[in-house]
Amino acid sequence: MKERLEFLKGPGGLRAAAYFGLKLLTRIDVFRIVWIFAQPSKSLMLPSGWRYLSLYTDEALSNLSSDIIERAAEQCGSNPKQLLRHGGSLHLLLADDSLVAQLSIERGPACRIDSPPLYLGMAETDAFLSYLYTWPAYRRRGAAQRLIAATVSDLSTRNVHRIIAHVRATNVPSLAVFEHAGWKTGPIMLCTLSGHLLMVPGATSAGLRFRSAI
Repeated sequence: MKERLEFLKGPGGLRAAAYFGLKLLTRIDVFRIVWIFAQPSKSLMLPSGWRYLSLYTDEALSNLSSDIIERAAEQCGSNPKQLLRHGGSLHLLLADDSLVAQLSIERGPACRIDSPPLYLGMAETDAFLSYLYTWPAYRRRGAAQRLIAATVSDLSTRNVHRIIAHVRATNVPSLAVFEHAGWKTGPIMLCTLSGHLLMVPGATSAGLRFRSAI
């Protein structure tokens, strides 16, 4: 009970509670679309012993230990090799030989979103960020913010102009990570709990096209 009260008192807690209530009453799941324009970072600092890796090819992936590859696959949504062969990329923070955090990137003009199951159409120079995950031993140390910043900087050198992501409206910690990193909040996406897309007001004007995959 104490943890729930602290959650409600925290930034965005009341807003998240309202979305939880909406979900219970209407059986509708709400997501926020966020994006940022890619630009190089000149001030990225990593803790001692941490390093950032961006993987775009099978050859780059093969330079990692099988243990790291297997662990990354647990939070990748698909086999890392499949992600790379479809034109995507895998981005990692490592501390020595331990995974700190990871995320996946898929390039425009189209990609498949797993949760909820959707197809997203976007510009050729857009990219979609998903499967952001910080491993438990490294949480509350700014790992996600650093990984996002490093990835945005890296993508800015690879003809990516805008990076897009979606976050459940009830996921206050993840929304805070993006907001603190300077991402803009865009359209609201409404889906049924079974994953059917209802509407995404403002998506067209933002240059995005969503449709259900089920």
